[in-house]
Amino acid sequence: MTLRRKITLTYVAVTVLGVALVSLITSVQVSRFLDRRAAVAAQSQVDVLATLIENGTLIVDSTGSQDATLSELARIMDVRITVIDSAGNVRYDSNVPRSELGRLDNHLDRPEIIQAHLRSRGRADRHSATLDADMLYYARALRMGAEGLHGGYVRAAINVEELSAFSASVQRIIWAVGLVTIVLLLVVSSQVAKRITRPIQQIAATADAIKGGDVLQRVPVTSDDEIGRLATGINDMAEKLGNDIEKLRKLERVRSEFLANVSHELRTPIFSIQGFLETLLDGAVDDPQVNREFLEKAHHHANRLNTLLSDLIEISRIESGDMKMSFRYFSLSEFLQQVVQEMQPQAAKKSLSLELVMPLQPDGKVYGDRERLKQVMINLIDNAVKYTEPGGVITVRASREGTRIAVHVRDTGCGIAPEHQARIFERFYRVDRDRSREVGGTGLGLAIVKHIVEAHGGTIKVESEVGKGSTFTYTLKQ
Repeated sequence: MTLRRKITLTYVAVTVLGVALVSLITSVQVSRFLDRRAAVAAQSQVDVLATLIENGTLIVDSTGSQDATLSELARIMDVRITVIDSAGNVRYDSNVPRSELGRLDNHLDRPEIIQAHLRSRGRADRHSATLDADMLYYARALRMGAEGLHGGYVRAAINVEELSAFSASVQRIIWAVGLVTIVLLLVVSSQVAKRITRPIQQIAATADAIKGGDVLQRVPVTSDDEIGRLATGINDMAEKLGNDIEKLRKLERVRSEFLANVSHELRTPIFSIQGFLETLLDGAVDDPQVNREFLEKAHHHANRLNTLLSDLIEISRIESGDMKMSFRYFSLSEFLQQVVQEMQPQAAKKSLSLELVMPLQPDGKVYGDRERLKQVMINLIDNAVKYTEPGGVITVRASREGTRIAVHVRDTGCGIAPEHQARIFERFYRVDRDRSREVGGTGLGLAIVKHIVEAHGGTIKVESEVGKGSTFTYTLKQ
């Protein structure tokens, strides 16, 4: 059963129950009200008649001298008036001719008369055999009266069939109104249920679509109530799910590219070493003109393979969070002097000038992991040495950039074209693959540099012009 049908049926059930209960209560109350009004009217009429008879204003005698007056009162009051003497004989009845009064039964056994005898007043609801109608009888004992009426009774009777007909008519109107109300509420509840369930159906459809892989689906938010907040929550989750899926896809692409690159980078030195060794085993080992050359080449590729594996281990530790850093303050000037001094032989071997421009504050300190930052400097200077032609200049300097210290490594090498500058910090990305392998690069050095700098809360960037050189700059906290 759909939610819409459940809501509609619930509304209908509650409405029917409510309308039936209200109609029933109203009908009962109307019936009671009409009964009370009839009883009060009968009592008032009896009291008026009894008072008129007791003070002699109305005389009820055997001659019937005031029968016309009593009949007029009965007509005006719209009641049946009966006067009964103390012996139970009917002395007057507005609905029975005087000539036939003698044929009426003794009235002392009537319920209302018995009550009036015991409590001076009495009431009874019963069927009248004389009139063949349901009547409400109200009687009162007379304390005085002419011609034996002392101790007698005066009685008023109201035809309740008219009241019952009126009550039934009122009840039919009540139930008709109730039925119309049920129909109207059925229509309204159907519309309300439709309005409530439409966004829920949209949410369910969107959830099914997302479940099926369409993470771009969104629920239209048309209100700020609970359903609107639910739709917003679904949209937020879909957005987050879409982002997560995109990240996973990106990670998968990166992983695939990484594995492909690793496989390729490992395969080249391995195949080279294998080729050199097979050549030596096939007899070249006994040839003094080639054996040393092949061994040196195999050794070169073995060193390259070792460097590549070391860089792979290093970047894996960095990206997995296994690489722990020890942050402390240290002298930037002393640090840069030490690094430049260690790299001087490598630069000199290629006839390059490696210079250090002292920081703005020679005694200033920076905050970071000295050993990891040394790795950054060595990688940057090593790259500069590799891609700078003999006779070139490499400059290391520091400057202040706001609240941070910037370290610059500038060379006069071949430079980097603009289309490559945004990607050179990616793993295994090379501007010139053949030259990178020729100079011994693994393609991971700048990726390692970027990770270490970002772990220090800094950034690294490159400014370069083809044929004029490049400048790498990273920042540190003071």
